[in-house]
Amino acid sequence: MATTIKTRRIPWYLLFFFFFLVVGAGVVGYLYYANQGRLLRNEKEIELLAIADLKVGQIDRWRQERLNDATIIFNTFLITSRIQQFLEGSSKAAPSEDLLSWMSAFQIYGGYESILLIDRKEAVRASVPPWRKLGGPFILSFIKEATETKKIVFSDLYRDEARDRIYLDIVVPIFISRGNDSSLPGFLLLRSDPHQFLYPLIQSWPTPSRTAETLVVRREGAEAVFLNELRHQRNTALFLRISEKERDRVPSMAIRGVEGIVEGRDYRGVKVLAAIRKVPESPWYLIAKVDLKEIDAPIHAQGWTLAIVVGLLVLGAAGMVGFFWQKETTGFFKRQYEDEIERQALTRHYEYLTKYANDIIILYDQELRLVEANERAVETYGYMREELLQLDALRLRPPETRPSLEATKKEVEEKKSLFFETIHQRKDGTTFPVEISTRLIEVGGKTFHQSIIRDITERKQAEKEREKLIYELREALAKVKQLGGLLPICASCKKIRDDKGYWNQIETYIGDHSEAEFSHGICPECMRKLYPDFADEEKG
Repeated sequence: MATTIKTRRIPWYLLFFFFFLVVGAGVVGYLYYANQGRLLRNEKEIELLAIADLKVGQIDRWRQERLNDATIIFNTFLITSRIQQFLEGSSKAAPSEDLLSWMSAFQIYGGYESILLIDRKEAVRASVPPWRKLGGPFILSFIKEATETKKIVFSDLYRDEARDRIYLDIVVPIFISRGNDSSLPGFLLLRSDPHQFLYPLIQSWPTPSRTAETLVVRREGAEAVFLNELRHQRNTALFLRISEKERDRVPSMAIRGVEGIVEGRDYRGVKVLAAIRKVPESPWYLIAKVDLKEIDAPIHAQGWTLAIVVGLLVLGAAGMVGFFWQKETTGFFKRQYEDEIERQALTRHYEYLTKYANDIIILYDQELRLVEANERAVETYGYMREELLQLDALRLRPPETRPSLEATKKEVEEKKSLFFETIHQRKDGTTFPVEISTRLIEVGGKTFHQSIIRDITERKQAEKEREKLIYELREALAKVKQLGGLLPICASCKKIRDDKGYWNQIETYIGDHSEAEFSHGICPECMRKLYPDFADEEKG
């Protein structure tokens, strides 16, 4: 006799529960991973902006200190008069010891590479350290500018081809004014070596990093020129250039005026996250950048850890399903499953009601800019959803009702809620009456205006029709029992013929067809005709 062995299958809801746990763990893991990535990216953006602002502030202060030194010299008559006395003397005469001492002290304690005294013929008359040369034609253009303007000129970074060094000069015109007379005997040139302070300041990075660096560029024609040495490439200062046409390059973005956080490629062609800031009162742009790979490395490591955790959770879920299957505790999972389905159904139902409600539902921020709107709002106002979310409450009203919006806003903020009627305007300019119920709600610590708006066009039309009907009824009632049309009246006895052909006394006919009442008397003429005796007595 053959026997049939029945195999026991795992209930489908347990399999569904296992699948739900696997998918849920995966989704939660992914959301956590994505959120951590966003947080890490936000932290790095804040760090880059802080470093860029710090560097820009330091560079600006350094430039301002150089300029302040030059301003002190320019405005100190005691210094300029001593320099004038020397420059207007014999070209072969040596500078006095006190003048050289002052120049040496100013050069050492001011942090300058050298200080040069130049006469009006552009000849170097004295320098500390000794025998420094003026340099190439680049600096001559700044001396010419100082001669024409009689103002301090702050040069840009340039390369001295003779010494193959990079300098930055400040030309101070020695301008002497005595009453209406003035003279320009020469110039004091304060020369800075960026390798002493500026470049170390730019290249230092406050936190440990394998790829992060700060660099400075300026525009020359249609190119971005690098002003400092770079971390990943040598001998680049004033040599390396990137065309403005390479629009995905961060230096190209900088010279095009882009500021803030950007993503692009650096001079190596590597993808980076960068903060761009302009150095005030200069043609320089500072870039603080770090490779995207370095930024994403920690989150990738967390991703692997998270993947292991999710895998363990999946294995644990499988073991738990097997355990409950063996213990036949399916009732608990069934109730849990039903509760979850009910919750999801309620959530979807609520979302459906909000999205597809017959009334317009709009969420405004404190400035009455649209933050969210349902499908009914998109359909009613005639805008695309993206267009609608770019508007504010004023744009939804016709011009004649806009002045009252500010008062309505204040009333809502005082009372926390308000119910009122007004006029709204569609994209095509047509208007329609609305009934608005608005209240203040708080989400995430921020206050919003939530308005439920109902189009009451049909109701207003019904009210107008009702008022018109009432008016017509009142008019008809007013005309009831009023005489109208042609009345056939006897020319002799003055009787009136009614609709049935009968002749009636005039007072009877009018009394039946109106609300008038008669009181009888006799006029003087009839009195004389009918009762002449009484008429004479009455006259007497």
